[in-house]
Amino acid sequence: MPTILTKNPASGEPIQEIELTPPESLPEFFARARSAQKYWAAMSLRKRADYLLQLREALILRADELIDAISSENGKPQFEAMTNEIIASADLLTFFAKNSPKILADQRIPMQLMKHRRSDLNYWPLGVVAVIAPWNYPFLLPFADIIMALVAGNAVIFKPSEITPYIGLKIQEICNEAGLPPFVLQTVIGSGELGAAIIAQKPNKIFFTGSVATGKKVMEAAAKNLTPVNLELGGKDAMIVLPDADLDYATSAALWGSMSNSGQVCASVERILVHERIREPFVQLLKQKIQKLRQGPALTQKIDLGPITSDKQKAVYLAQIQEAKSKDVHFDIGGELSSDQRYLSPTLVSGPQIEATALYQEETFGPVAAITTFKSINEAIEKANHNRYGLLASIITKNISLAEEIARQLEVGTVTINEVVYTAGLGETPWGGVKDSGFGRTHSAMGLYEFVNVRHIHKPRISWLYFKSPWWFPYTPYQFVSFRLLLNLYRRSWIEKLKTFPHFLWNFLQFIKLEKRL
Repeated sequence: MPTILTKNPASGEPIQEIELTPPESLPEFFARARSAQKYWAAMSLRKRADYLLQLREALILRADELIDAISSENGKPQFEAMTNEIIASADLLTFFAKNSPKILADQRIPMQLMKHRRSDLNYWPLGVVAVIAPWNYPFLLPFADIIMALVAGNAVIFKPSEITPYIGLKIQEICNEAGLPPFVLQTVIGSGELGAAIIAQKPNKIFFTGSVATGKKVMEAAAKNLTPVNLELGGKDAMIVLPDADLDYATSAALWGSMSNSGQVCASVERILVHERIREPFVQLLKQKIQKLRQGPALTQKIDLGPITSDKQKAVYLAQIQEAKSKDVHFDIGGELSSDQRYLSPTLVSGPQIEATALYQEETFGPVAAITTFKSINEAIEKANHNRYGLLASIITKNISLAEEIARQLEVGTVTINEVVYTAGLGETPWGGVKDSGFGRTHSAMGLYEFVNVRHIHKPRISWLYFKSPWWFPYTPYQFVSFRLLLNLYRRSWIEKLKTFPHFLWNFLQFIKLEKRL
């Protein structure tokens, strides 16, 4: 059986040899999933939500082990593994355990004209969904999709990134320990080839988080079977720093927003738009703070930035940095790989040519921030929107009302005011992007609705109150006149409505009498 050897990105030391899932075995996985899903979906929403509380308990009991696993295989500092992945996951479990039964309960639709009828929205599971996960948040991102899929009544085929499969298996372990029925969650291990094979099995929906290029391939393959997809494809997020901003606060926000998880965050602050009046003091203070960051192996609580997780990403860094240097972009600090090629020094770039470089326009996914300036609010908005991505943007200012005005003009899925990045982990708020950042939402009620079908049920308001509809056959002249007069009742003028109503009522009664004789 072929295997994959997962390694610590900081040291290269092996963690575990893991068997790859043969693509030809996937039909068996899906058959088991479809069988298990029927039993799982028949369970009450309240009972499925209770399983999330059991899962939360299992998560907490193994938190230290999970933190070590994330730091070892992904490379992020233990503090970030705890806060950004484990605590955020516990919070998501709490939110969906508490709110899913209410969110997915039948919802009545108010009726305008047909007051004698009632309409309800009924939510029912998709079936078997595929969750294809990235390596940068190897626990939180797939775990969020998995728990939303499960509480909605679906079964899940889960493929973690081939860079972080060990963490993927840990998710399977804690779900098993929480007592989930067999086969409602199954984890498969492999590369892009396995992902393509999963799509060929016609899951009921695909939830993919990753690069734009791979997302387009997923969408193209899914289109062959009309399989719906939910895509979260990264960003090149802008922070707008207004001239009234507190510089200490603004630079600290920019520091964490751009350097958290060594910048390997889809919502990372990669473009910083600073008002020209405060550019120099902002850059100097941010540079001082960058110089104090500590890089090193993640299995210690004495570092701020871990190593580069993916070897492929190093090529992106090198290409973008080389291009920027060829265009005389100013490197305020950083821009160098360590001698062992495991770390990229925290990097700040600026200069008149910066906006014409890939470091400013394309996703870097590393500890790099590009600074440019603006003179007016309109220029800041235009520069922020002038990018093919649209995931998140942030605004730093003391003027909240002005920030809200700006926020409503930014072409992104989320805008944070005086905050950065972290809403991606909130259970209550939707997460997702526009433009090349993808489409669909996760988290919140909006995210949960992505995991269900919607069925509309239309019925009499009172069981015995039903009669032949006045638009049924046979058509009569009175019928036509009645409906033509009905149209006048939609006019804006109440005088016209009052003038029309007696004629409408008389014709409608004549129609009823005629209908009874026919």
